[in-house]
Amino acid sequence: MMHRMRNLVQHNLPAKIAAIVIAFLLWGYVMNDQNPVIESTYTVPLTVLNAPSGYQLTNETKEIKLKVKAARSLFVSTSAEDFHAFINLSGLTEGTQEVKVETSLPQGFELVEARPDTVEVTLDKLVSKTFKVDYIPTGSAAAGATMAGYEPSVTYLSVSGPDSVLSAVSKVVGYINLNGQKEDFTQEVALVALGSDGREIHGLTLSKESASVKVQLARGLSRKVVTIHPVTGSDLDAAYTLGTVQADPAKIEIAGPEEKLKSIASVDTAPISLAGVTGNTTKTVTLALPDGVTVTNPNVTVSIAVKPKEKTTEKQAE
Repeated sequence: MMHRMRNLVQHNLPAKIAAIVIAFLLWGYVMNDQNPVIESTYTVPLTVLNAPSGYQLTNETKEIKLKVKAARSLFVSTSAEDFHAFINLSGLTEGTQEVKVETSLPQGFELVEARPDTVEVTLDKLVSKTFKVDYIPTGSAAAGATMAGYEPSVTYLSVSGPDSVLSAVSKVVGYINLNGQKEDFTQEVALVALGSDGREIHGLTLSKESASVKVQLARGLSRKVVTIHPVTGSDLDAAYTLGTVQADPAKIEIAGPEEKLKSIASVDTAPISLAGVTGNTTKTVTLALPDGVTVTNPNVTVSIAVKPKEKTTEKQAE
C-alpha cells in the first residue's frame, strides 16, 4: 500500500510541482486584482496617557489624521473608532516639550503617516498662594453721607492655579458700590484677582468668590482732598540707596469734622519696611489717619525705587 502511494506521488512529480506553483501564482493574481491594497485616512481623537498629577496640561492638538493601508476587504469591517492615537507623558517634567504620537491599529493595517506625528505640550505646576483682600469703594454715597468704615466676611483667601498664571497676580480686590447709598448697608461683593496692570487674571481658582461686606456711613462730615505722604523705614540695606517714593493715588479725599480737617494738609502712610528690598518694588500700605478722620479706602499702593550704591574707587577717594 505504501509503495503504491509513493509511486502515485512521484509519478510526473515535476509536472505536479509546476501545477502547484502556477496555482499559487494564479491565486495571488486573482486576490491582488479583486482585493488590492488601498490607502485611507481617518481623523481620530488624541488620547493623553499618564499625565502627571499636580500639573495643568496645555495641549492645543486634539485630533490626529492617520493615513493607513491594507487589503480592501479589511476596510469593510472597520471604522474610525478602531484606530487610536495617543501620547504618553510618563516621566515628563514641568515645561514645554514635543511628544511623539503613538498609534494602535487593527490587525492587518499598516501606518503610512500620522499628521502631526509630534505634538507640543506644556506642563504647568499647580500652586496656591494666600492674599489679603483689598476692598475698594466705587461711586459716591448720597449727598451728606460718606463711608466711615466696613466689615468684610473675608479678609484673606487662597488663590490656586498654574504657577505661570498665579505669579502674575499682584492683589485680590472687591469693589464696594456706594452709589446713592444713604444708610448703613450690607453688600455681596465679587472678589477678583488682578495683575500689576489692574486687569483681571483668569484661569485661577479663588477659595472664596465673593464676600459679604457691612458698610457704615457717616453724616454731617466735611470733606477735603489732601496729599498722601509715604513714610519709609530706616531698615534699607547699607549697600543700597533709596530713590523716589510715590503713592498711588498721590492725593485722597478724607472726611471728618470741619475744625479737624482745617489743620490737615497731608496724611502719612504707616511706616514701610525696606528690609530685603534690593530693587524697584511696590507695596500696599495703610494710611495712618488722625482720630475722627475717615477715607473710603485706607489702603494705597506705594512705588519704591532702590538701586545699589556706586562703589568708590581709590582714585576717586583721592
